[in-house]
Amino acid sequence: MQTSVELQEPISYMPLWIILAIVLLLLIIAAQIVFRILFKGRLKRPKKVKIKKPRPKTMEEIKKKYLFMLNSIETNLAGGKITVREGYKRISECIRGFVFEATGVPVDKFSLSEIRKMRMPVLTSLVQEYYEPEFARTTYADIRQSAFKTRKAIETWR
Repeated sequence: MQTSVELQEPISYMPLWIILAIVLLLLIIAAQIVFRILFKGRLKRPKKVKIKKPRPKTMEEIKKKYLFMLNSIETNLAGGKITVREGYKRISECIRGFVFEATGVPVDKFSLSEIRKMRMPVLTSLVQEYYEPEFARTTYADIRQSAFKTRKAIETWR
């Protein structure tokens, strides 16, 4: 059976597309090299965080504010108005807000790994303790003990 279509051998196609693909690939590699050379130091340089110390009177006001907030969270937990998971979320917000107001460091927006880099061991251990119950569907953590530790951290903060 004869057909009117004649197929060409693959070798007879124009190599223009292959050449264009190779040139484009080489341009991308060259751009990456130039980008990495030009911006090498800017991308990895950690930002320095300035820790401010509030006046003693102001620190006492900040402590009172967050201790009151912590008491409110415990009252809502005891009354059944919030779940344990919501309680851990609020306690985490409480300690992070306290540290932000006490130091000026925006830890309320930091992840646990970023908090570890800040070298604040009390805050790191508390946030680490909150992580599992805050994000798990069910938990067996003792929120009263966590609230006690948070209260102690706020009261003894310098």
